[in-house]
Amino acid sequence: MPAPTRGPASSTSALPSASEVTMTTRTRWIALAGISLAAVACGDMLTETPKSFTTQDGFFKTPSDVRSATFATYQPLGTDDLWRWWLWLTVDLASDQVRMHPDEPNYQTYHPEFLRWDATTSSVTSPWNGLYNIVFRANVVLSRAGAVTFPDPAERQQLLAEATFLRGYAYLLLAKLYDDVPLFVSEADHDNARASRTPVAQVEAQVITDLTQAEAELPATRPQSELGRATKGAARMALADLYLWRSSYRKTGEWQLAADWAKKVIDSGIYGLNDDYLSTFLPANHGNKEMIWVIPSSTVQGRSSMNLGCLILPRILGFGTGGGCEVIGQPTAWHYASYLTGDYRKDVTYRTSGCSSDANIGCKTFTWPNVYKYRPTNGGVGGPPDTDFPLYRYAEALLIYAEAQNELGNPAAAVTYLNMVRARARKGTGADNRAEPHDYGTAGEATTQTAVRDAIFQERDWELAHEGKRWFDLLELDALEPGYWATALQQRDSIPPAATLQRDLRTFKQRWPIPLTEINLDPALTQNTGY
Repeated sequence: MPAPTRGPASSTSALPSASEVTMTTRTRWIALAGISLAAVACGDMLTETPKSFTTQDGFFKTPSDVRSATFATYQPLGTDDLWRWWLWLTVDLASDQVRMHPDEPNYQTYHPEFLRWDATTSSVTSPWNGLYNIVFRANVVLSRAGAVTFPDPAERQQLLAEATFLRGYAYLLLAKLYDDVPLFVSEADHDNARASRTPVAQVEAQVITDLTQAEAELPATRPQSELGRATKGAARMALADLYLWRSSYRKTGEWQLAADWAKKVIDSGIYGLNDDYLSTFLPANHGNKEMIWVIPSSTVQGRSSMNLGCLILPRILGFGTGGGCEVIGQPTAWHYASYLTGDYRKDVTYRTSGCSSDANIGCKTFTWPNVYKYRPTNGGVGGPPDTDFPLYRYAEALLIYAEAQNELGNPAAAVTYLNMVRARARKGTGADNRAEPHDYGTAGEATTQTAVRDAIFQERDWELAHEGKRWFDLLELDALEPGYWATALQQRDSIPPAATLQRDLRTFKQRWPIPLTEINLDPALTQNTGY
């Protein structure tokens, strides 16, 4: 199936495409050519286009070369392979939180919504390419930066820590999505033409090593000009995320480690909840205290690293209209109706009407709510938005800590942290005094471990809506409460009335297929069961 029409492509023309540099083909020419990237400003590192490639001997000679190569390692995060398009689109549409817009021309055969992907489908193969792109670039930096003389050796160490962190984060997602995957920890590893899949336990052990090492060496904070670069907080959140996933989905029982890493974020004194939930996502508040790690918007060429215009923003407001794309994602009726009456987050996350700058269109009430959580400043003007995309934020740290405490047998402690998130929502703009969401415990509810667990997962659905979390949450809860994944997806109303396909809820769909292009190139690679 062809991809839906979309807005302007991300600015990556000077880089090899993901298909040219799929990491397990060992097409190492990019390393042999050297990653000669023009130095870019720190704040633009996710969107600035690398300018040139030179010979191996002509690169990694100066600190500027190492900086540029490190910044280039971040870049795939904001490209179509990952959070700008395919990864975000797929994990949202495959969950019970998002449905296809019924006007999307491909809705009847669209793979993410119906889980009808296979080993050739872009929605599940593109993220593989993007994540291995990060791994490869990180390994090049880690293999070569040590030979470069820095006036301040501490700067080199921090750049190495960033590359280590990014490799760990990429493998964290690869393990969650594909399970066993080839593990490369040096540039030379990519030469292996027959790289078999490494057991996921070993992959995740490497993630722990990478993230722990990075956490020790990364700075605690960064100036606004370096928004998007990794910090200790980002590494701690990734570790908390990993241990939470392992404890539930892998059944390793490492709840205390998940709690410990989340608590380090909470106790750091660096982060906090904004008084107004909506203000967390507004362009005027770049780098606010709630954002731990983001893909920053960019003013480079007047565009954002994210593709919100084509994915979710109301078309009547002018977003994405220049690229011929449609609103692809909208909330399911189940998710939209699940909010408690008066929950401020529902009020500001969705929009049910709007006015066009085109007088011939005027104002309209939408047939179905549109996502409007990310509110760009260029309302009514066609083009991409100027909003940041959160990868980790403080509210999630509170919810991770609450979940871990509950699974450790401390539901009362869990409810305390859960109520912190609910209290912020109850205050609305910061001055409201709303009735909902009320504190748990006041009416004898959410007192058992199972009840608190369900309350936490429901809170994550509301608090972290459209942040790429729900698919993984469904898998975690399914491991703790078998059957939840299929039940949740069966109850959603995402299939439009005219659709001829049904959701494919066979359990093997919880793991994505290894791309067929990789298997054809590498006889040592095996496919996930069922594909």
